[in-house]
Parts: sequence; structure tokens; C-alpha cells
Amino acid sequence: MDFKVGESLTFESIRVKVVEIKDKSIVFEVLSTGNEEDEGDLMEVPMSYIEANKHKVIR
Repeated sequence: MDFKVGESLTFESIRVKVVEIKDKSIVFEVLSTGNEEDEGDLMEVPMSYIEANKHKVIR
């Protein structure tokens, strides 16, 4: 899957923005989860996990 830094999307019902693209992972900033405490957090997701769950990516 192709991602661009700054791109916003929904992954597993979490609204995120792509912050950094690494060789084997993507770093997302959490924009919205329904829980205000999570907003602004960073999460690094392995590319293999994203590929296995690409049906959960909504652009």
C-alpha cells in the first residue's frame, strides 16, 4: 500500500494522519478514536500488519 506523509485516513475505526514512513512500519498520529485521551498520540504500526488488514483502511 502506498502512503504519503500528511495523509489522513481511517484504520481500524481510528482516524489517523501519516507522520513518518519507515522501511517496515508507518508512524501515525491519532486524530480521533472517540477517546479524547488518545488524540495526538503516536502509534507505529508494522507494514506487515497493515498489509494483512488493508481491508480496514478507509481513505
